[in-house]
Amino acid sequence: MTRATLIAAAFVCALPLAAQNPTPAPSAPPAPAAPPAVIDIEMPDLPDMPDMPDIPDIPDIPDMPLLAPMVMDLDLIGPALAPLGALSDIDFDLEMPEMPEIPDMPDVPYSPDIPPMAFAPRIAMPAVPMIAMRPAVPGVTPLIAITPAASPGWRSRFDQAFSGITSNPPESWAQTDPADSLYRLARTALNRGEYRRAADLFGQIGQKFPNSVYASDARYWRAFALYRIGGQDDLRVALVSLQDSGRGFRQQSLQTDAPVLAARIRGALARDGDESARQALQTAATQPGVCDREDLAVRVEALNSLGQTDPESTTPILRRVLARRDDCSATLRRAALYLLGRRTEDEARDLVISAARNDPDIQVRADALRFLAAMPGDQPIATIEEMARTPGNEQLQRAAIAALGRSESPRARQSLHNVVERTDLSESLRASALLSLSADRSGDNGAYLRSIYPRLDTPRLKGEAIRSIARIGGNDNDQFLLSIVRNQSESPDVRATALRSVGRSTISIADLSKMYDAADDRRLREQLIGLFAQRDEPQAADKLLEIARNGTDPDMRRYAISALSRKNDPRTKKLLLEIIDK
Repeated sequence: MTRATLIAAAFVCALPLAAQNPTPAPSAPPAPAAPPAVIDIEMPDLPDMPDMPDIPDIPDIPDMPLLAPMVMDLDLIGPALAPLGALSDIDFDLEMPEMPEIPDMPDVPYSPDIPPMAFAPRIAMPAVPMIAMRPAVPGVTPLIAITPAASPGWRSRFDQAFSGITSNPPESWAQTDPADSLYRLARTALNRGEYRRAADLFGQIGQKFPNSVYASDARYWRAFALYRIGGQDDLRVALVSLQDSGRGFRQQSLQTDAPVLAARIRGALARDGDESARQALQTAATQPGVCDREDLAVRVEALNSLGQTDPESTTPILRRVLARRDDCSATLRRAALYLLGRRTEDEARDLVISAARNDPDIQVRADALRFLAAMPGDQPIATIEEMARTPGNEQLQRAAIAALGRSESPRARQSLHNVVERTDLSESLRASALLSLSADRSGDNGAYLRSIYPRLDTPRLKGEAIRSIARIGGNDNDQFLLSIVRNQSESPDVRATALRSVGRSTISIADLSKMYDAADDRRLREQLIGLFAQRDEPQAADKLLEIARNGTDPDMRRYAISALSRKNDPRTKKLLLEIIDK
């Protein structure tokens, strides 16, 4: 009942009590009065409140606290009351109760901003200006590219290979600082790609609040936003903004990133014909320097910018860089190979071959081998073959084998076959060659792997061949894998590997069911039940029901029931009742 109904009922019920306990009469009794009428009103009950629907889960927010239960009495109007004509002489002073307050929803835990993806539709991606450069090597993904005007989270392939720079401002950390709200507005604008507005807002922080804890870092972010805009005047203002910052950044990474950003800005100016910017980059790229991360990052970026500005003129610089042998310049030598690897002229090819053969750093040599795999002609492939055959450094041999797998040359494919078939080589090298062969999805390659499989003498080699065959796919390869699963002379591990591989294909449920019936190993049956659980065909549920009803292994029956429960098949409940009632 509502509070109003309870008050009315209590008042009416109190009337006969007043009649039973009258006030004592005075000494001179008045004329007797008629007793008040007893009015018996039956107040109807209100209908039961319907249950509140469950509040749906809030997706993708970690550690969501449980929502406090809410009791909401929304149905305050019940069915029509009985006629109240008999109460017309009674003065009811009923105060309707206030609505109970609805409890506040609990705060959703803070979820950090996700930087916009580079391909977000709201960001207009301007065309990257063309650079005078020799044609790229076919099949090689460009690794050095001009950074397009994109979101702060965008990273070029060059940045991914090396360190890159900080491109996403941290969240505000000083809520009591007078520039805190301005910083948050500027950060939001930058993350949205509103570069002009972001540059203006970050600039206001230094002008209005020079003593703010955000002031020094704001100069870097102002320069970054202006660099994204990319106009000549904006780039020069960005350089001035970085110079004003000095080395007093509060964010530690900016100490290194600021000079790298300055090198990128000079590179953009040099591409537009600024000779002083080009000379500054050349000086930065060739200066000896010390083994310091900041100095190295600047020189790497200077090389990158020079390579985009005038590729052919940088060849002497790249030659000098690759001639160095100190550990500190290894990253710089890798950057030089990134620039040379996309060229097709003989001089570039010879420099990459020399690095593959002679550089003291294994990662530099591996990078050189990777670029040689995409270069035209027989000489690059011959060099890779030589590295693969030369004993003494198995890590380098594996890098050469991986490079052969990336090449589209028939000679490279035959070289991989030779490695697989050489029983005098280590199992690791032969397994690497089998893995590299999976890059070729042709039918001929699948036929070769099927033919070589009987000659492989270890479970690891057989497993690599099985995985490569599965990656190639096709009916012939699927049937071959099924034959391995059925072959009881194979080891359980090899058969399990084949089953996992073939289960990802379009093999029919009927074939999988026959395989389950013929399986004599528990692990194979467990994997098959897992495959039935993943498949959506009704026949998969039928097989699970059959296993759960008639299986002789209680573990398999339990697994089948569990798989059925995940499928939400309506027959599962009936099956469970049958099993319980037995």
